[in-house]
Amino acid sequence: MEVQAEIVVAILAFFGIGLIGVIETFKRILKLDGLGAYILTAVISIAATAVTLIQTKMFSVPALIVYSFLVFGEASGLYKVIKKR
Repeated sequence: MEVQAEIVVAILAFFGIGLIGVIETFKRILKLDGLGAYILTAVISIAATAVTLIQTKMFSVPALIVYSFLVFGEASGLYKVIKKR
């Protein structure tokens, strides 16, 4: 399976709403920090990835795992997984 950077960007954009902004808003509302914040980021990342993959008719369990991992990495700020050109 080849990972397409455009799909990761589409998931992060999540229908015109910045996924990172949504995650940060929920973390502030729920007053989460540390492990709780990472768990929330993972749950939202997986949900956004699943919805996007279903809409693009690319859904499969391996694709969900790979793209969720990439989106989680970007959204959590752990590292930059999308190569900047």
